[in-house]
Amino acid sequence: MQEYILHRLLLLIPTVLGVTLIVFLMMHFIPGDPVSLLLGDYYTQEVADAIHQEYGLDRPLHIQYLLWLKRMVTGDWGNSIIAKRPIFDDLIRRLPITVELVILAMSVALLIAIPAGILAALRPYSWHDYGAMTTALIGVSIPEFFMGVLLILGFALAWNILPAVGYVAPTQSVVGNLSHMILPAVTLALPRAALLTRLIRASMLEVVRLEYVTTARAKGVRERSVVLKHALKNALIPTVTVLGIQIGFLMGGAIVVETVFSVPGVGSFGVAAISLRDYPQVQAFVLLVSLSFVLSNLTVDILYAFLDPRIRYDKEID
Repeated sequence: MQEYILHRLLLLIPTVLGVTLIVFLMMHFIPGDPVSLLLGDYYTQEVADAIHQEYGLDRPLHIQYLLWLKRMVTGDWGNSIIAKRPIFDDLIRRLPITVELVILAMSVALLIAIPAGILAALRPYSWHDYGAMTTALIGVSIPEFFMGVLLILGFALAWNILPAVGYVAPTQSVVGNLSHMILPAVTLALPRAALLTRLIRASMLEVVRLEYVTTARAKGVRERSVVLKHALKNALIPTVTVLGIQIGFLMGGAIVVETVFSVPGVGSFGVAAISLRDYPQVQAFVLLVSLSFVLSNLTVDILYAFLDPRIRYDKEID
């Protein structure tokens, strides 16, 4: 297991390097100059050249990329070209907000998907099954930005139950924090809940027909124990795979949701950076999102061994 984890950690290096290289080149090939946005009406060629030299934008692309990688490795993520603030400080300040949103969204998705998927599998082709699958289809089909607008219109404007936008830190008010995060978390969770519901239903339908489940029922084990302790554990193995991938997509989905609900997280940080062509900010943002993908996939692979004792990672498998 330790050798496998080390092997996967080493594979993270070329993956992250490839992502950063692609993003670096794309950002520099996009039309527009952040220095022009920064200077506005006060733009002069002399001042623009001085700022380009200050941030190293006048150097060849491969030199800029290597210098940026060197700073990232040493913990110096540079300063924003537009805001002139340390990027690492901004990310550290915003990251807990996005992490909280992702955790809440995944919790809501699992709270919906697990019981809905189990119920649909235990009563196939009933109104429970058709209702769950129809709801899941609707949840997958509605875009997140549109779902967010619908929730704002209903719960914030029409019924005035929850606030529409903004953020309150949990250190200021736990109740205020949850009230502001419920709508963004539900918006982010519903598409994932729909996908996981369909997956859990399909996995449970396959598992409940296996011999060990039939044997457990023949021995007189209570149906609740058969479903939760015997069937569900093995049915969750493919679900965990998708769950790990969805954690990365949640980081990407946070871009839209945080913008709709004015949540000051990493997603809104990335949107502002992209719109302003702030190269250092965009590169740091994409690096963070790519790391969330690869680390979540690594965590999923490790969890396999705990969910299914038959799975082992040894030299032959590696």
